[in-house]
Amino acid sequence: MTDNFRLTKEAAQKYNNHSVPAMFGPLAEATMQKVQLRSGTCVIDIACGTGALTREIARKLTGEGRVVGVDLNETMIEVAQSNQLDCRHVLEWYAADVTELPFGDATFDYAFIQQGLQFFPDKSAALKEVHRILRNDGQLFLTCWRAVSPFNGALAKALEQHVGTDAAIKARAPFSFRDGDLISNLLVDAGFKIARHEPLVLERRFIDLRAQIMALPIETDLRDAGDDVTNKVVEEVADVLSRYDNEGVLHVPQEAHLFVAAA
Repeated sequence: MTDNFRLTKEAAQKYNNHSVPAMFGPLAEATMQKVQLRSGTCVIDIACGTGALTREIARKLTGEGRVVGVDLNETMIEVAQSNQLDCRHVLEWYAADVTELPFGDATFDYAFIQQGLQFFPDKSAALKEVHRILRNDGQLFLTCWRAVSPFNGALAKALEQHVGTDAAIKARAPFSFRDGDLISNLLVDAGFKIARHEPLVLERRFIDLRAQIMALPIETDLRDAGDDVTNKVVEEVADVLSRYDNEGVLHVPQEAHLFVAAA
């Protein structure tokens, strides 16, 4: 992950307050509806952010298991720890690089990567490391966006016009690695067998567009550009997204790949 996506504590809290309820919480729920976990198993959520999926895993897992959340950003882990879930499982949080996970071989039954692969600088090394920590009968559940969402597409276009190319690239970055065949090949090269590959279709739902935009890593670019530029960007994005308005709530479609891979 590049420094562009290392977040301050304030930014991590904004992400948790706005991006999680609008997008990553619903994505976690949609993902967990598609998977089955054996009771009392050990599960790791890699690139866990503030723990939306980690907590959903803990809610769904029966018996007494172990659920671990790992993220490179220490600030994300701090926010995750402040939102602990009361559950029967051992729930742990670590700040660590995905290519150097602090766990022994064959430690986990299941691994999840929700929208993290596209940010790993060395994707091959990351997936091989995930394979290392999984048991022989373990499974990886991985999601990655399939197409640039209307929200991020409109935002990137407005940023390109009013702020600059670097900010626009940052807005499109979550959608920078969406070739399903390429992801499949990476998984196979890392030692996985593809058991299932299917689309996940969901909506980013929110009321406050400005708050959604300012919860993203491009917040610093907009603050540097000033209030007038920020207002123009918000207005142009609002105009593009107006067709998704439903009684004051924006329902913006997004589509992800879901891969289920056997270790």
